[in-house]
Amino acid sequence: MIAIIADDFTGAAELAGISLRHGLTVELYLATVTKTAADVLVVCTDSRSLNIDDAKKATADAVENILQFNPEFIYKKIDSVLRGHVMEEVKLQMALCSMSKALLMPANPSLGRTISNGEYLIAGKKINETGFINDPEFPVRSALAKEMIGDKSVEVLKYTDALPVDGVVIGEAISNDDIKGWASVIDKTWMLVGAGDFYTAILEKTHQPKPQLKIEWRSPHLYICGTAFNESRQFIKKINEEQNCISYLPETINEEWFEKTSRIIKEQHKVIIAIDDSTASASSLRTAMAKAVKKIVARENIKEIFIEGGSTAAAVLEELDIKKLTPLNELSRGVVRMKAFSPLLEGLGEVDLFITVKPGSYQLPKEIIELYSKL
Repeated sequence: MIAIIADDFTGAAELAGISLRHGLTVELYLATVTKTAADVLVVCTDSRSLNIDDAKKATADAVENILQFNPEFIYKKIDSVLRGHVMEEVKLQMALCSMSKALLMPANPSLGRTISNGEYLIAGKKINETGFINDPEFPVRSALAKEMIGDKSVEVLKYTDALPVDGVVIGEAISNDDIKGWASVIDKTWMLVGAGDFYTAILEKTHQPKPQLKIEWRSPHLYICGTAFNESRQFIKKINEEQNCISYLPETINEEWFEKTSRIIKEQHKVIIAIDDSTASASSLRTAMAKAVKKIVARENIKEIFIEGGSTAAAVLEELDIKKLTPLNELSRGVVRMKAFSPLLEGLGEVDLFITVKPGSYQLPKEIIELYSKL
């Protein structure tokens, strides 16, 4: 069994989707795991949205839980642009797993995210000159990988360099060949930390891609936009102009808003809940969104939920008391459809609920665009 610890929900789903693509069975948990028969066990700590002390506790709990299953290896999924409490969690996991060295491979060349000469680039542009400088929780101020991670003791190396016998290394990579090169030079003495491209390269050493299951969408459908990325917001505005199926979350959520949202669902069998320009904190907006979604799911017997943004997804799943999901379809890189399991859902009278998640900065798959382009 392969085990994955992810610091946010969309990252967990992304690696679950990559595992599906390679013909592996997957289970994704947001709570303590008591048993599993899956080829790949994914545990989401959501530690990226926690303060440092809570993040370390969540990481320690997940590592200790997973070690009971004696996995072949543990892959720590981090944000590809190093947001979160990366080094603190890495060092803690190294200690708990009695490992003296770790390789961090955050670069995703397939998505235009590379590390060259110690600097992180997005489509060839320094990351601190992109929209990541406006991240509401972890704004990126420097393109230097060491400064991004907040630890100048790490080494930034190419896979052709001589590797140290202990410590933490950030791997440079400007192409998929570089990623594969790193996968070929590491062994089981390394703690593996990184993003989707590196995990894919590791799987490809022993597994080949397999055909995907056909998607059968259920109705009604709820789209939740919890990301600040401009591309997603522009897509939402375009849909609103064409179809008028958007319900922006007000500062004070009242019965009038619920009635309006329910009316859109009844008329169009779908609705988009989004956040307009707001001065409220990211955490308070996530909480308000999650509570509103819970009521809408109960009122309108929602069958499908599509969520943009990892922290938003985690907040919604927590409010719905969803602790386990079975990934079913990988629509595109990072966009995964899963069947949710929750005692609360059974209490609502509708056991089957399917949730599709997407990182805010990733491209929308054509299936979702088509689903929300039909009049």
